[in-house]
Amino acid sequence: MNLNADGFTPKSELDRRIENLRRRLKDSGTDAALMLQNTDLFYFAGTVQQAFLHVPADGEAILMVRKSVERALEESAIERIVSVNSSGEIPDVLLRHGCKAPRILGMELDVLPANLYLGFKRLFEKSEIVDISHTIRLIRSVKSAYETDIIRQAAQFSDRLAGCVKELLCEGATEVELAGKLEAEARKMGHQGTVRMRLWGSELFYGHLMSGAAAATPSYLASPTGGLGVGPAIAQGPSLLPIKRHEPVLVGYCFVY
Repeated sequence: MNLNADGFTPKSELDRRIENLRRRLKDSGTDAALMLQNTDLFYFAGTVQQAFLHVPADGEAILMVRKSVERALEESAIERIVSVNSSGEIPDVLLRHGCKAPRILGMELDVLPANLYLGFKRLFEKSEIVDISHTIRLIRSVKSAYETDIIRQAAQFSDRLAGCVKELLCEGATEVELAGKLEAEARKMGHQGTVRMRLWGSELFYGHLMSGAAAATPSYLASPTGGLGVGPAIAQGPSLLPIKRHEPVLVGYCFVY
């Protein structure tokens, strides 16, 4: 087992991931990547602090952090970490570190808000901005031994969580009441509390728990299950309906570790 006790991603793991990205940037003729999305920041830099990660096809990566620099320095094994007040400082920071203005700059255009995209178009007015989200997902899809070890642990926790259902399930309790008890058990095991989805407008809180006819309620979510939820602002997952005898109870939770 090679997972750090503190949960920080080892430098060797980040180096391997960044090198994979560099190789793909070179193959596609892209001069550099600039990433902002939380999951990608964590994958390539080991931190989700508010930051911009610049990875050139040739040269060292630079993590430019708005908040919190102190935590980024503690959490990330990236060697060049600098403080910035806004994205407007990025071109000057890159210039000071010997990075040429990219002819072609790759960004996560599948998730980047339009307002930010237009701002970066102004910042890099001489650069062509292209989408590298598919490249990033391809890199992330191939798991290392470090990652598969963590996935195995998450699977074991998921199995333990499923085993708690029979002890906590009781007639008359509402769906959300049972969900709350299960989610408390998940937190005790180390569940991070957030289930991230890259798809626009899709959010998931632990997973879906539903019973009886409510389990057949469809929802907007790109998911095989929906659920009534506690109201139209959520429109998925457990509801305030009581769990009744002789009705099926569906528990579909995602353990994120």
